[in-house]
Amino acid sequence: MKRSKRIAILALLLALTVILSLIPLRVSSATLALTLLPVFVLALTQDFVTGLLGGLVMGLTSLVMAFSLSAGSLTAPIFQNPLVSVLPRLFVPAAVFAVMKGLSALFRAALAKKKNAADKAPSSEHPSVQISSPDTPALNAENASPEHTPEAHKTPSPTPLPRLAQALVDGIACLVGVLTNTGLVLGMMWALYGGKSVGDTLISPEFMSAMLSVNFVIEAVVFPLITPPIAYAVRKVR
Repeated sequence: MKRSKRIAILALLLALTVILSLIPLRVSSATLALTLLPVFVLALTQDFVTGLLGGLVMGLTSLVMAFSLSAGSLTAPIFQNPLVSVLPRLFVPAAVFAVMKGLSALFRAALAKKKNAADKAPSSEHPSVQISSPDTPALNAENASPEHTPEAHKTPSPTPLPRLAQALVDGIACLVGVLTNTGLVLGMMWALYGGKSVGDTLISPEFMSAMLSVNFVIEAVVFPLITPPIAYAVRKVR
């Protein structure tokens, strides 16, 4: 049942990636990458490989759109190059996943340290003394060993973070994802076409500045706010 839920969530988010690519949100001369939303959710709630799959679907969808529905836009000839439309998108879920895992580990370590300090405080005032009774049978060392308990063979799942801490981790990871997407896409665009005309568009510093200012500012505000609640809901039903 759990596997079926995971497959259903994966299929839904990948389908959403394709659907959102058909609903471009244009602001001035820039088009916001709505497809980042399902990619972020996959990277935050699933494993590393599944997140990469989401980035690949996003990139391939962007490539296909550049040859079809968006072929008439000014930036279409640029995104017809997979080095601009596909390759950078593979690094987006990788960055989100890495930041989420790293920050989650730091938060758990801090919470565990705080809990240990709280647990040791009363024990130092009232140390417990264990008295062995001669009537108590001796414990079998082999049976007492944790290696022979069923729980020892199970991989412990990470302790869930408090909701607010998890939302903060997810928001920061999404901000890094936006930075990665914008930086790598515009970086590849400038590396390949900087100073050149692609179709009717001159890839000038002014053009790059306009793309950066509009895309990054809006995406950096929107995605860290709307993604954590969705990721929380997906974790609840996973």
